[in-house]
Amino acid sequence: MKNNRRFLIIGGGSMGKRRIRCLLAHGAAASDIRLIDPRADRRAESRERYAVESFADPAAGWAWNPDVVIVSTPTRHHMRYCLEAARAGKDFFCEIALSDSLDGADELLTLVDKHGLVAALGINNPCHAAMRQAKAWLLDESFGAPLTYQMAFGNYLPNWHPWERYQDFYDDTQVMGVIAQELGTLYTLLGTRARELYAQSRHSGALEIDGPDNLQILARTASGVAVTLQLDLLQDRQVYEYRIVSARGVIEVKLLPEASARRYLNATGQFDQAPPPAGYSFEQAYIDEFGAFLKALDSRQEWYHPLGDGVQILHCLEAVKQSSAGGQRVTIGDDWRMRGSPI
Repeated sequence: MKNNRRFLIIGGGSMGKRRIRCLLAHGAAASDIRLIDPRADRRAESRERYAVESFADPAAGWAWNPDVVIVSTPTRHHMRYCLEAARAGKDFFCEIALSDSLDGADELLTLVDKHGLVAALGINNPCHAAMRQAKAWLLDESFGAPLTYQMAFGNYLPNWHPWERYQDFYDDTQVMGVIAQELGTLYTLLGTRARELYAQSRHSGALEIDGPDNLQILARTASGVAVTLQLDLLQDRQVYEYRIVSARGVIEVKLLPEASARRYLNATGQFDQAPPPAGYSFEQAYIDEFGAFLKALDSRQEWYHPLGDGVQILHCLEAVKQSSAGGQRVTIGDDWRMRGSPI
């Protein structure tokens, strides 16, 4: 990693603190990190826990003249700060999803290309040891081409931030962020984008939130893979798992509550087991993800989840809303214009 690179983190919530930890884990000096957050308690915690100084005023953060900007704010502010970074010619890392709308996306793509910036969307799952094993198996010719891809995510919302009331931190952009993360994981693993989808969502009444607490998506990729994504905020026993099927076998991955990966091949009639290293934690995926980002800054290579994919996923999120509201299957063409048709 290049020494003395300055990192400005915008947002001192749970993800902003995690990004500080990631930088420190890779040897960045606390003096080369600054935080922007309007809350005095978060700024104090940054100083006391990590020896990282901070600013309440964003203008002071920009005046510090950072080399890299890390956007860890609520989703509705992502595009604003990514555009500020890109206009200033700064490389940036943004939590997924890129935004809660498509406003500004075309300008951002133009600026990133014009200035040759490294523009990274946070998508840690592909860096998890179990998912890396799954990717290696998918690249093995003995498995064959994937035909179906299934993901199940269940995590009781009050457990997300047990130190605060979920009514105080949650908004419905966060469940859309989970969908964006899962589409990004799908794109990275299979190297293909969603081309049509059908979605249904529901608020069960069990949680005091606006928006759905459970959601199902059926999709098909450009290469013809049938995709099922199941998400809910209701399961107290956390579930986070994947199942990928080909004509030659099955790959099964679990990320939480305990990580595992296994592959079944029809030809052998046996499972290959690949547990993560002893003591492995989910936090390591975030640390490894940031290691990949630091390498991209040094090499000037495009991030493995390209910004164009992130913009296309915003079109998919719009399609999810459209389909849920109207009961339609929505096609997302190469020009990303959405066309609805009865399911």
